Amino acid sequence: MKIVLIVKQKKRKLCLFSKAAKQIPIFAAVFKDPRSLSLSKGRFTKNTMQNKNKLSWGYIAGIISGITYGMNPLFGVPVINKGLDVNSLLFYRYGVATLLMLAFMLVAKKQIRITWKQFGLMTVLGVLFTGCSITLFEAYKYIPSGIATSILYVYPIMVALIMMFLGQFPTWQTWVSIFAGVAGAVLLSVKGGGGFIDWRGIALVVASGLCYTLFIVIVNQSKQIKALPNLTLTFYCFFIGSVMLFALSGFGIKLNAVPDAVSWLNVLGLAVLPTAIATITLAAATKAVGATKTSVLGILEPLTAIFIGTLVFKEPFTLNVAIGVALILFAILFMILTEKKAQ
Repeated sequence: MKIVLIVKQKKRKLCLFSKAAKQIPIFAAVFKDPRSLSLSKGRFTKNTMQNKNKLSWGYIAGIISGITYGMNPLFGVPVINKGLDVNSLLFYRYGVATLLMLAFMLVAKKQIRITWKQFGLMTVLGVLFTGCSITLFEAYKYIPSGIATSILYVYPIMVALIMMFLGQFPTWQTWVSIFAGVAGAVLLSVKGGGGFIDWRGIALVVASGLCYTLFIVIVNQSKQIKALPNLTLTFYCFFIGSVMLFALSGFGIKLNAVPDAVSWLNVLGLAVLPTAIATITLAAATKAVGATKTSVLGILEPLTAIFIGTLVFKEPFTLNVAIGVALILFAILFMILTEKKAQ
């Protein structure tokens, strides 16, 4: 009788262990079919490799996005200097990019159809992305392009200020970043003669940074947007931007012609590199590695713009500009990396 009772207790314990073990995926595979253990290990290894590849592609995409978006002044400033207004330039920029992407998507049979809910979100993203471009290019009229793009990259600090209004107060690390960023922006604003660059240019760049911040946050947080391929997302951003700019030009009445053939080449370069490629890789990086890491990689943009401004447009690279750039980069990196470490 004792032997039978002991055997039943052991069976009961074994049964309980089996039920618990089955809750763990790799053990569940063994209980179902012991031969599947090797297959499960293979799947786990494959998933790990896929995650690593996804992260690697995300970092590469973020680097490409930062460098190409920093080429805005290279193609845009020469056309503006020939007298083409910003709205007309941006309309041609987004219009050419939209047509090129539509042609590619039709030939490659990529997804074009989206839901009405996704279209509503894409409208918001299109307005934000276009607003970012309009304010940045308008700023080029008042301040040097390299300095304008450098000030733009205080946008991670803007997030902390917005969160204050929502009742979430920044940590001391964030306050250090805010003060360093403001100090850097002031240094970038000081002219060699001791005066200050036009405050309108600085205000326009800050507005541009705010639009850029909201764009990245929505792409990163919205499930509806994450479900869209990067090409589709980018195409609708440009399409909506083109419609918005066409409306701002009085539905074509105030639209001016591109001055010459060289300017058309600049418009084409503007449409391909700092528009199509930069936005596709921005969306890919944001989805792959997140908004925080993407913003770190985006630091390559002001460095590219300063490099182009100094070498191509002969903009002065003074000591105060160098210190200002260093302070802004420190502010962004310090805030993001310390916040990541705290998490």
